Amino acid sequence: MSQSRRTIEQLLQQDILPLKNAEAAATYLEVYPSKRMWLEFFDKALLIIGAVALVLSLMFFIAYNWQHMGKMGKFALVEVALVITIALYVTLSFRPLRQNRQFRQRFQLIRQLLLLIASIITGSLLALFGQVYQTGADTWQLFFAWALLITPWVVIARFPALWLLWLGLVNAFLLLYLNVANLQFINHNVQNVFQVAILALFNLGAFYSWLIGLDNKTPFSTPHLFHRVIPKKSPAQINSAQTKSNLHWSTDVVGLLTTFFITYLAIVTVFDNGDIWTTSIAIVLWLGWCGFMLWQFYQRRVDLLMLTYLSFSVITVVMFWVSKWLLHDLKTAGFLILALLLIAMSSAAVMWLSKITRVKSDDIASSIIKGSSDEQCINHNEKQPEILLLQQQGLIDTQNVSDKLLNNAASAARSPWFISLLFGMSGILASLFFIGFLTLLLDSTGLLDSTLAVFIIGALLSIIGGCLLYNARIRHSPFWSSLAFAITLAGQGYIAYALLASEMAEPLNILLLLLVQLFMTVVMPNFIYRLLSATLALVCLFYLLIYYHLSEVSLGLLALITSVAHLQRYTLAAFISHKWRARFFDISRAIGYASAYILLLVSVYFIAAEYGNSFDNLNSYGEAFSYNYYLAQGLLTLASLYAAYLILKRYHIKLLPTAGLLISAAIIILGVASIYVSGLLATSLIIIIATANSQRVLLGLGIIALVGYIFWYYYQLDTSLLLKSASMLVIAIALLLLRWRLIKSYFAHIKPSASDNQERLS
Repeated sequence: MSQSRRTIEQLLQQDILPLKNAEAAATYLEVYPSKRMWLEFFDKALLIIGAVALVLSLMFFIAYNWQHMGKMGKFALVEVALVITIALYVTLSFRPLRQNRQFRQRFQLIRQLLLLIASIITGSLLALFGQVYQTGADTWQLFFAWALLITPWVVIARFPALWLLWLGLVNAFLLLYLNVANLQFINHNVQNVFQVAILALFNLGAFYSWLIGLDNKTPFSTPHLFHRVIPKKSPAQINSAQTKSNLHWSTDVVGLLTTFFITYLAIVTVFDNGDIWTTSIAIVLWLGWCGFMLWQFYQRRVDLLMLTYLSFSVITVVMFWVSKWLLHDLKTAGFLILALLLIAMSSAAVMWLSKITRVKSDDIASSIIKGSSDEQCINHNEKQPEILLLQQQGLIDTQNVSDKLLNNAASAARSPWFISLLFGMSGILASLFFIGFLTLLLDSTGLLDSTLAVFIIGALLSIIGGCLLYNARIRHSPFWSSLAFAITLAGQGYIAYALLASEMAEPLNILLLLLVQLFMTVVMPNFIYRLLSATLALVCLFYLLIYYHLSEVSLGLLALITSVAHLQRYTLAAFISHKWRARFFDISRAIGYASAYILLLVSVYFIAAEYGNSFDNLNSYGEAFSYNYYLAQGLLTLASLYAAYLILKRYHIKLLPTAGLLISAAIIILGVASIYVSGLLATSLIIIIATANSQRVLLGLGIIALVGYIFWYYYQLDTSLLLKSASMLVIAIALLLLRWRLIKSYFAHIKPSASDNQERLS
């Protein structure tokens, strides 16, 4: 959650910001994007998705292997598409551009996408060659040739997505080649370690090259590609000052890939029982990587995400090696020691990262204030920049603002999402260790044979953990928070087991579990715990809908919950006392995120379950599972229209004018298309909601889901690849035509900014 949204919620809680001004404050602090930002978003989204759909249409058509078309015709089709793509790139490259900067940036993106499409078509051409002439015996040759042929385009484009495609191809080549290569000079017992070491060192080299390009500003990585550029003195700069990384998202992806391979190298000998020399070399390489990460992202620059990667790697390696020694004989005390060790390490990591977060936030705030020309910003220890901006706009009462309230608002800042994720994952694993310890301890007593006793144990653990959570919240102690989190999760695990294993009728135990999770969502003062409880509650609700033959309602209901939780937070807050508004905002945020990713999972689960006969056990009457796609997508479309209404209401736009009708028509078309391409409308809804609220985590979740659905759609067996190719072609043409209409209708009437005029004069 951004700093500006935290500030708004704190001011609402303290009755400093009137609820009627909450929407205006969110708009001014750029929590809500402006109309121009919406236009730029749709411009890029329609262009990228339309181009990807176009190339997917060609790939699906080639994979269909149409029997009526000869091999020369297939080669001609792919080669003509490749020639046209390159010709368009050359034409646009030599076209004089005398328009404003935004126009040039759009054409630069088009050129980069053309090279990306050409690179994908090159892979399709190589795959077609292997399909026709049966040369796919060694699959590593395909990826090697593909990466080799597109290397010049990768260097020319300077496009992060194309660089990542090239890096993925090289990794695929190395994985496949090392699996079949017989390394005669390496002992057979250590070949696995050697292969992982090669992958780890290669990705570390790629990661270091990324950072060299960032430092030297070489053509390899221009500032436009590798910096998250923020306008000077913009509210957006204040929004992301605390948690936003200074690196491009592609660098974060390469860093994650490097962390995975180097961490796996450090623990691979745990499974392979390698000799002491192999283990020592692997550990030395891992320690060298740890030193490299500290040097790059703690000494030279501060990047919290990379330091979180480092913390995760250290915790993982230590836990694996200690587990090998402690759990060799499954001793009861070993599980307890592992749980406490994991809690101690995760809490220490959270404390360290949180301290860096505060230092970084103070440094950025100081730099913002030093660069400000407003005399009111001189003393930054007294007031936050966001509050000064709201005061200047007259949105808050300056007479009611006190230093105490401002300091409370500043100190209430939450940790970034990746630190919370590290805390949550460690807590879940620690709770599993704790459950293992208690299970082995109570196994000899016979208490585990009684579901009532198990339920009582779970309730007692939940009460103890809840008390510790409240205590830790007062003391601001990460260790007590981690311990309480693990104990409470263990208690919920016992409660869930007792309810599911009881002799109660099946819907009743699920309903009780749903009520318990809703109660814990409201009571527990921890966002990660509320997120997990809300997720389990929604899963129970989803199960009950299936049980009572209301499966079609689930998509629309989840979409409605997601829309209300994210888009009507301030409206619903009017019914909550200011004393409980902080808890309300936390609960609504947890329910909003839980409903979003449950919606993404459910939107494709029905089709997969129907073809896999996964619902046979859920049907209480022994009837065949049936699912009305038209009704389900219709309800989802209605919920999406309601979400569009809520977003347009912010900008005082109704659904009846031309803009509203176009948006409604687009949603209805997506709803119809989702009948055949499941998940399309649900993913689009999540992406739009994330953009409307400037929620980068939710936006990333939606984009990842969209990419996953594309791969899943290829392997879906309900339609042929020829029909899929036609559907992708129709979607591509429709999106590109819509983008052309958008540019012609709106961008043509927008005057260039002052910076563009100054640049043109210079």
